[in-house]
Amino acid sequence: MKIDFNKLFILFITGLLLSSSLYAQRGGETQYASPLDPSKKPTPIYFGPAVGVNIMGHSMDIPTFVEDNTCPNFKNAAGIGLYAGLTLERLFGDVATSSSSVIFRILFNMYPGSVTVEDVPYPHYLPTDDGHVEGNVDNVMDITYNAATLEVMYKINPVPAIGLGIVVGPAIDYILTKNRTHKYNIISPNNAQFDTERFPAGTVFENNYRTAVWYDGEIEDASAIRFGIKAGVQYEILLGSKLYIAPAVAYNFGVTSLTSKYTWRVSPLQIGIDARFAF
Repeated sequence: MKIDFNKLFILFITGLLLSSSLYAQRGGETQYASPLDPSKKPTPIYFGPAVGVNIMGHSMDIPTFVEDNTCPNFKNAAGIGLYAGLTLERLFGDVATSSSSVIFRILFNMYPGSVTVEDVPYPHYLPTDDGHVEGNVDNVMDITYNAATLEVMYKINPVPAIGLGIVVGPAIDYILTKNRTHKYNIISPNNAQFDTERFPAGTVFENNYRTAVWYDGEIEDASAIRFGIKAGVQYEILLGSKLYIAPAVAYNFGVTSLTSKYTWRVSPLQIGIDARFAF
């Protein structure tokens, strides 16, 4: 299918102009909230829900085999999580012409992750001949990391009468769940099993002794607080004088380490939408 880029460009410019016209009318229908009180201005406070997706980045440097420092470390974990909560915006200046505000959010954030070191040499037990053989395993760590979050964002609309906004500010997480599961999966040979004597007490074996879950619990020395700096852009789409939606994308850089034992920062790319109502 042939794409007419000239038509797409015209539609894009038309959309911006329509959005600008609507944005300039914010508060226009309620410029005077009561004909009996013409000095009364529309409210500068907007409130509503916020939802979105966290595209996770766990930057870490964690040993895969603590007893063997020649093995590669876990370096980066990825995952997809969700966030949801409430947002409140306080506009500065006159509602109809305001170009800056402060935005507060209270959110529940899911920051999951998973990382695999593949084809690690590891000795296996062969039950068919009661012997041992060299084989390979995948070394896997799965992360469950959830938080209650407070964000305080300063927003500015750099171009008057256009809904494009730039936001920046701190994000403070109180960590609700901070667990990890560390397991080995035999890749080859196909008839091998793990030698249970090589693993610490409490290791759980699954899949006919071809999976060894040797740690499943809270992350060691994990902090209860995460501090991040968040920056991004949003685009405000007015749906009347008292309601607008704001699709947004932002990067939430983890300043603090998840644990004091290792270098481990959690930094999601966050894509979502807010709906805000004047009241």
